[in-house]
Amino acid sequence: MSRDAFKTVGQVITWWIGRIEQNRTVSTSYRRTMASLAKRHLIPRLGGVKLKQLSRAVVDDKLVWPMQQTHSPHTAHKALQGLQQSLALAEKQGRIEVNPLSAVSWKDFWTGNLPPRPAGLLPVAIPTLLPHLCQTLEQDPVAGMLALMMLAHGTRIGETCLAQWQHISLPERVWIIPAQNTKTGQELVVPLTDQVCALLTRYRELQHPARRNSAWVFAMAGGAPLSAAMASHMFRAMSNRQWRSHDLRKLARTVWAELGIDFLVGELMLNHSMGKLASTYIKTGIDQARRKGLEAWHAYLDERGFTEAHGLKSAEISFSSTAVPA
Repeated sequence: MSRDAFKTVGQVITWWIGRIEQNRTVSTSYRRTMASLAKRHLIPRLGGVKLKQLSRAVVDDKLVWPMQQTHSPHTAHKALQGLQQSLALAEKQGRIEVNPLSAVSWKDFWTGNLPPRPAGLLPVAIPTLLPHLCQTLEQDPVAGMLALMMLAHGTRIGETCLAQWQHISLPERVWIIPAQNTKTGQELVVPLTDQVCALLTRYRELQHPARRNSAWVFAMAGGAPLSAAMASHMFRAMSNRQWRSHDLRKLARTVWAELGIDFLVGELMLNHSMGKLASTYIKTGIDQARRKGLEAWHAYLDERGFTEAHGLKSAEISFSSTAVPA
């Protein structure tokens, strides 16, 4: 496409989203998030604006200010980032003459730091939360298992939904999340405790036969993988809109710290990008540290109702070490 072929913001956004949707170097969740923001906010609000008319004031009047009245600042910030990234790439490739927002930043619209999202779940809620998730497992095995796996491992909703049975080995006691399914683009090897191995076995028994034969762990009717939209719907129903799927991940991280699990071990368990620090830990036994951390976490959960989900008695659970990793 020649220089200046794009005349409107909508044309740039549509082109950029097309590239994002075909870019396998970014995570599936990122592609879905950006496509959703473009479809629901960027194009409806700014699509018809001519590039020559785009300015700070236009972005504030049509995008940031209206969004902050109905959405969190984080969502408005993410939408602005998408807009800026699309314009920057279009300019870099010579598809537009000038990026009209090259000197614009989030600070032009928001003073101070973005406030942290309030926690929807606190540790004191676990004794109430776990029986509820166990009941959900009985009534809707896919929804209940999705929530329990996320709570048990602190995994993201996108990478959990994409789990396949071929990624899980009960004999080896591991769940491998491929790099293409993770936000960081790095493969994550999740150790499976005795409790989770038993839970996975019980889950297979609870599944409807049509879903049991699917390649996907969290299969929809007919065996297709669970979509992000359906997963979000499940969490809204489970939580009665009182907490989000990400709150399970935040809850796990909070208690890991209370249990004395080393900060860097916890970050690697969450698959946060750690650069050279990650390499250092990998060389010094991160797999064992992760397993010890999850064993301590699942023992904590057992005392608060997790046993009802997996059915193991304490005498049937083995531990790699009685010490919490430090």
